[in-house]
Amino acid sequence: MTASGADAGATPAAIVLRTGGAGVLPRHPSAPRPAVQALLALVLYLAFFVISYTLPLVLHPGLPQIGQATVDPNFYIWSWRWWPYAIAHGLNPLYSRQIGAPAGTGLSWATTTPAVAVLLAPVTAAFGPISSFNLTLVLGAPVSAWAAFLAARRLTGHFWAALMAGTVYGFSWYEVGETGAGHPNLSVIMLLPLMVYLALLWRDGTLGRWLFVALLSVAMAAEFYIFNETFVELTALGAAGLVIGFVLAGPAERPTVARLAGLVALAYAISLVLVSPYLIDALRHSPAHFAKAGAWSSMNLQDLVDPRSGLLLLAVVLALAVFAPSRRLTWLLVILFVLIVAIAVGPVLQIGAHQFGSLPWARLWNLPFARAIEPMRIITFGYLALAMMLAVWLTTPFTSRALTVFQWLLGLAAVAAVIAYVPTAATGRTLPAGAQSEALRPTDALPSFIGSGRYRQYLRPGEIVVVVSDRGNAAMLFQADTNFYMRVAGGFINKTFSGNGLPAPVSNLMHPTPARERQFLAYVHRAGVGAVLVEQAWSAPWMQVFSQMGLHRTVAGGVIVYRTS
Repeated sequence: MTASGADAGATPAAIVLRTGGAGVLPRHPSAPRPAVQALLALVLYLAFFVISYTLPLVLHPGLPQIGQATVDPNFYIWSWRWWPYAIAHGLNPLYSRQIGAPAGTGLSWATTTPAVAVLLAPVTAAFGPISSFNLTLVLGAPVSAWAAFLAARRLTGHFWAALMAGTVYGFSWYEVGETGAGHPNLSVIMLLPLMVYLALLWRDGTLGRWLFVALLSVAMAAEFYIFNETFVELTALGAAGLVIGFVLAGPAERPTVARLAGLVALAYAISLVLVSPYLIDALRHSPAHFAKAGAWSSMNLQDLVDPRSGLLLLAVVLALAVFAPSRRLTWLLVILFVLIVAIAVGPVLQIGAHQFGSLPWARLWNLPFARAIEPMRIITFGYLALAMMLAVWLTTPFTSRALTVFQWLLGLAAVAAVIAYVPTAATGRTLPAGAQSEALRPTDALPSFIGSGRYRQYLRPGEIVVVVSDRGNAAMLFQADTNFYMRVAGGFINKTFSGNGLPAPVSNLMHPTPARERQFLAYVHRAGVGAVLVEQAWSAPWMQVFSQMGLHRTVAGGVIVYRTS
């Protein structure tokens, strides 16, 4: 931002303060340096999240604790192993013959989160994919909170306001819920506030335009490789934010917004080049049908106004709009937040257990790219806007002492509600599988058949197997832990492509009939399946089914091995 006259010798922060910006507070001469503040914030976020929520993952890093009754977490454990394996062996990482054997399975429409898998490849190589996956869940929320802290600290110049803003973003009910569900594509969200941070550095003249473009393009591409759906949402909201910002800006600031838009567009174009190999493959193999968005994938407004998670934050939005209405930044954030909420509620309005029919913008989800997007996921951007609004609210200067007291009481209460919502991991409780907490169970550990390497005595390298277990996606978990020693028939990547993860002839045996048994035997012969592995902890009723079919069994290390040839 340029200045003239009285502003010629002023700092960028001071200019922003006088032009109705974020309300930057001057740093006290004895205040810690920004780098020290950033380190302190990261330590505080990590300590809080580990002690309150992820302690079991730290104490048992090699134990697959998260969502073993569901399919997604073990898919990500497999992905953490697959990407380094595919790269090291010169394989196409977007198509794997290790699952869905013998034909294989395309992965360009699966959320394999390659950016995180490749980043943690050294941890995977040293300690295994379960440990690297658990580490992802331990670090995701605190590092995301820290990134929001950096953005808010740069925006306001105030440590405590930024610390509280980071708490709102990193530990929101949505972020914590996705961590507990074992969804790193949705819980590794630090790049979004880091992009805001880069823009603020450019605004302040700390970052040159070409370095800004380079870093922003890498951040955008990395976000695509974390979760391409978030990249699509970033595209739409980024464009909307620039347009709204240009409209709200005064005549003196509009050239700056226009330059920012040009640099962002250039960075976006470069990011498309960086992601083009993946993007082209995805477009070439786009599925004909997606599950259409509905109430199941939309945000329930009850979650937004729940006193434990969002009501006080909404009060901050209202207070900011009432007591600081002249600030353009206030209205930019408020308008963006309202837009985000409107999209997040999706095509169907739902409050609690009640549905109120389709919304006027429901047809948006008939568009080609929008069909694959779950509306609720965009609320991540909403919490980023809420975090920045909280920081702005806490640094808004008031002349009235009563208003200042109200300002901080409301801010502290809003953050306290966010912290209170985070479940505790005390007394040995682990992360919740979905929405429910459960104690550590012996069945969470891998059977020794896999963990101790006994599978090598019973299976040939590269042999195709079927894995039957009530553990969700057990086949991909076992395969990842054995570093692809075996190939598996089936495996879950998403609902569009892989159903429940078991081949249909195997899944049909849950309700056996003579015809289905013949279909199963024909399938294993046709697919070249050499063995069926049944995890012994969940062996009923499979033992009876396979015994009636005359298959020979061997019990070894918590697994029953049925040879099919």
